[in-house]
Amino acid sequence: MSISIITPAVAEPLSLTDVKEFLRVDHSDDDTTLGIMISAARELCEQYTRQILMTTTIEEFYDTFPDYTPADKDIIYLSRGPVNSVTSVKYIDDAGDEITINASKYRTDLISQPSRIISTDGWFSTKDTVNAVIAEYVVGYSSASDVPAPLRQGMLLVIADMYENRVDSVKRLPTASEYLWNPFRVFTF
Repeated sequence: MSISIITPAVAEPLSLTDVKEFLRVDHSDDDTTLGIMISAARELCEQYTRQILMTTTIEEFYDTFPDYTPADKDIIYLSRGPVNSVTSVKYIDDAGDEITINASKYRTDLISQPSRIISTDGWFSTKDTVNAVIAEYVVGYSSASDVPAPLRQGMLLVIADMYENRVDSVKRLPTASEYLWNPFRVFTF
C-alpha cells in the first residue's frame, strides 16, 4: 500500500513560540531554522507512530481488495490514524473504469487502531493493475491543542536535540521521545 496527500495540514502541532519557550530562545535569529525543525520533528513523529497529527486528507492505494477467510470479513486496514472519516472507497473495474462504491456497501470502524473498512457484501473484482483500490479518508487532530501531550513533548525533545546537536548522531531518536510516542504507534499488516 502507499499513500498520497490530497489536502495537507494547514498548521503545525507546535508553534514557533512553543518551541522558543521550551528551548529558552529569546531572539529571532534562528526562527527559520526552528520552523524547519518543527516540520522535521512532526514528520519524524508521524513516520514513527504512523499517526498524522494535524487534519489531512489522504488517499491510500492497494493493488487488490483484501481476500481473507470469512471470519475476517474482508477488512481493509487503514495505515494511518487517527481517522476522522472515510470519504470514499473506489476501485478500477475489469474494464478500467474507476468506480466509487456506495457507502451502504461497507462499514467503517474508526475506533480501532488501525481503523478499518469492512465490506457488507464482499468486495468487487478489480483490474489486474497496481493501485486498483483507493480509500480516501481524513486523519489528524483538528487543532494543535487536541494533539496528545506526549506526542507534542516528544517533538519538543527531538527539536531540542536537533538544535543543540547540529550534526548527525548515531542514535535515531531521543530515548524519551520513543517512550512518549510508543503508546501511539499504529501497526498494520
